[in-house]
Amino acid sequence: MLKRLHKIIGLSIGVIVVHLAITGILLMYPYSFRLTETYFTNDYLYYLYDMHTPSDVRVLEDSDAMGLIGSKIIVSDSVIETNLENIISFLKKDNHIFLVNSNTVLVIEENDFEARVYKRNKFEFSLYSIGFSNYQVAIKDVDNNIFIMNQNFDFIKSNDNTIDYVESQLVTPSLELSQYFLNQVQGPGIQALRFVADLHNGRFFGSIVMMIFFISSFLIIFLAISGFYITIRPKVKRYFYKKKNSSKF
Repeated sequence: MLKRLHKIIGLSIGVIVVHLAITGILLMYPYSFRLTETYFTNDYLYYLYDMHTPSDVRVLEDSDAMGLIGSKIIVSDSVIETNLENIISFLKKDNHIFLVNSNTVLVIEENDFEARVYKRNKFEFSLYSIGFSNYQVAIKDVDNNIFIMNQNFDFIKSNDNTIDYVESQLVTPSLELSQYFLNQVQGPGIQALRFVADLHNGRFFGSIVMMIFFISSFLIIFLAISGFYITIRPKVKRYFYKKKNSSKF
């Protein structure tokens, strides 16, 4: 019975054992296999790892000095986490960066040492864009009303229907520039060492496979113990049998 169970379990998890052995060898010698210096940039892997792709990068239409990826903005090789979701557009004036989503204008102040949130303006109406009006920062709502920023960084509705307004437009940059901004935010890609480690522990395949690997680890222990028992048991029986027979003489 034990031999049969040992054989069934061994055949069942044989593929997993081979998988663990191969990935284990790779992880034991990461420098020999260049796992620390190899990176994957496959879009499907980016999706599985919840990472950004070049199509997620945005820059201003007339300038590529600043990049936007999700809630992060890249300025002068510095990555600023704004914690502002669904950003519609942004612009920079002097040492202030203005970002807008559907109901918020976030003002970030830059200096030589850090970037910090200077002010957060929330609105009860829906915003459409941000731009300039006569060199002043302005926003437009979905009803085409224009709001001009004053010296206190508050936005006051303009009653002038003929006011000039230049909207800040975001565009997708070249692949080379997109990759440059992506490197600033998340590095050159998915490191091979991380990828192989996730293959080894099953995390790459999801929670179900991780549970299968977890159970398999106990089955491997069982195989080791049962294999030792199956091997040693006949020898032990022969030893005691010979000892018993020799005692009769």
